[in-house]
Amino acid sequence: MQCSEFEVRLCEYLDGTLEASVRQEVDHHALECAHCAGLLADGRAFGMFLERVPPVEAPPELVTSILYQTQTARARLGRTARGWLRWLGPLVQPRIVMGMAMTILSFSMLSRVAGVKVRQLEAADLNPVSIWRGVENQAVRMWDRGVKFYQNVRFIYEVMSQLRSADEEQEAAPEQEAPAERRIEPSPAPEPRR
Repeated sequence: MQCSEFEVRLCEYLDGTLEASVRQEVDHHALECAHCAGLLADGRAFGMFLERVPPVEAPPELVTSILYQTQTARARLGRTARGWLRWLGPLVQPRIVMGMAMTILSFSMLSRVAGVKVRQLEAADLNPVSIWRGVENQAVRMWDRGVKFYQNVRFIYEVMSQLRSADEEQEAAPEQEAPAERRIEPSPAPEPRR
């Protein structure tokens, strides 16, 4: 038996509601572990103290007040719950509940695939200043990415237009050279001998 299991079973042991086999395990562990033996001794001493304390009766007006407040609170809760149930009635249908469950499952799977790290929220995460800084940081980063994308597209457009103009110049150059070659007339054929 582990110490954690001993602590869980201690109240049942002191009340005498444990099975015989488990009770023997608790006794055996208390003999071996000094820390748990001290817990058992403290528990027994507290039980003996409670036996010596005289019972205290609650004043009758306290009981009446408690009963009155619980009944009125129950009635108020019933009215409020009926109002909420009327409003939530259409949302508690099995098809909608299953749809919401599948949506949550899908988002959790997508976030895991995307590499989103899930962590516990802390009080500092809910500070309005830190939330504002985070939103502002994301907005600035998105703006910078947009500007960079625009500049890259503009640069590529300029390069492509210069390449097109260079290609057009190369295509036009052979056409200009060809007429100059045509102007050269072939030499006349020799005259026949007589």
